[in-house]
Amino acid sequence: MDRRTVILGSHNWTEAADRQNDETLLAIEHPTVAAHYDREYERLWANSSLGLPAKIGENVQKMQQNCRPSKAEASSFETSSFKTSSPETPTAKVNLNTATLQELEQLPGVGPKLAKRIVAARQNQSFQSLTDLDRVPGVGKEVLREIGDRVTW
Repeated sequence: MDRRTVILGSHNWTEAADRQNDETLLAIEHPTVAAHYDREYERLWANSSLGLPAKIGENVQKMQQNCRPSKAEASSFETSSFKTSSPETPTAKVNLNTATLQELEQLPGVGPKLAKRIVAARQNQSFQSLTDLDRVPGVGKEVLREIGDRVTW
């Protein structure tokens, strides 16, 4: 921070951490500790690769496929009196960091090209908030407004 102070904490960047959890903050005022911390941070940052590793992304997609009903099961749901959604039932949110292209395209205002740009952007840096989506070319205020309550990260 000032080459003399290191501030560390346990915040995990979730809504619960923001609003509910007791988080830990540790401030260390010592130039030698600050210098070591700064050097190690720079070393780690220089060698880091941002975004979700490809292998983990593949595993997530496989798991998501296994959780979806088969076409026959989905068809039987559609023809039965059972309703999969209603105005009283909230729809599942789309995770911007793990969604498939098809899932992203289901969002209002998101077509195939924009979905591909969202996937490319998250490979460079994962989304931590809705405002992070604003860095994707083609996402404007209107798209953010339309999908704000339909996405998570």
